[in-house]
Amino acid sequence: MITMGRLPEAVVSLLPPDIAMIVHQLTPAQQARLEEIRMRLHRPLELVGVAIARSMIISAEHLRHVMATVTGSSVYAVEQELRRGYVTLAGGHRVGVAGRVVIDEQDHIMSIRDIGSVNIRLARQIIGSAAPIGAYIVEERNRLLPTLIAGPPLSGKTTLLRDLARLLGNGELSSHMEPLRVAIVDERSEIAGCYKGAPQFDVGLLTDVLDGCPKQAGMVLMLRAMAPQVLMTDEIGSAADVQAIADVSSAGVCFIGTLHAQTVSDLKSRGVVRDLLYAGAIKRVLFVSRKHGPGTIERVYDGQLREVTTAWR
Repeated sequence: MITMGRLPEAVVSLLPPDIAMIVHQLTPAQQARLEEIRMRLHRPLELVGVAIARSMIISAEHLRHVMATVTGSSVYAVEQELRRGYVTLAGGHRVGVAGRVVIDEQDHIMSIRDIGSVNIRLARQIIGSAAPIGAYIVEERNRLLPTLIAGPPLSGKTTLLRDLARLLGNGELSSHMEPLRVAIVDERSEIAGCYKGAPQFDVGLLTDVLDGCPKQAGMVLMLRAMAPQVLMTDEIGSAADVQAIADVSSAGVCFIGTLHAQTVSDLKSRGVVRDLLYAGAIKRVLFVSRKHGPGTIERVYDGQLREVTTAWR
């Protein structure tokens, strides 16, 4: 289980020696704040959440070192993952890449070559971060409300969703709630951080994970195969997503997911999300930020986007 704290060796071992030295020299507080290590060819090293190391200019050799370590010197071994733009490592950490895309005649991405940017994203679980949510999404009779968690990038949406899965799967979200069967459709391997089929995060005792599957197909598959009581996925927004969520809702399964949005006006301007809300498939919308750390609850709304100012308990 990964928690907030010092950098894991699995990440440090990817780094070229001179960059690893810079990271090792960070104070414990800086290491705790570090979210990403970004390397862009011929540009300064960026330690997201800490600083830009302007004296360290990234060379082609730096990028080759990272990619050789990630792939075990065999790009073909992880080529399918690279088509998605990233590779998931043990511990749930991710290495995202950008470069020259090779496509086939149908415009499908075949691979990414001539890597010019690498982003090592640290995976950290914040146990207990979703505990305050229960007061807003569990009704007095312990009925769980279908919910959207909205906010800008890096606001902590996935962090909350992950911990919420843990709480629901363990029966810990509400004092009188039994553990629920939770199904996670983890299209980008971010929620559970699966590595070789095993979740690298604690997502709950009764939680099943479908890793690397497109959301629409994954929701239908999990609904049929695992008979969940709760179904979760990240970053909805397409018409196909909305249709799948409607199918989940009509089957009596509680949907909980995330989406990018800054304000209620953003939601109202997006037709597919507006349709989902007005169809009654969502009963709570939580807007979050990083104001007091990842996943800070800023506003809570009901399914008609009316603000909820008091908790159930």
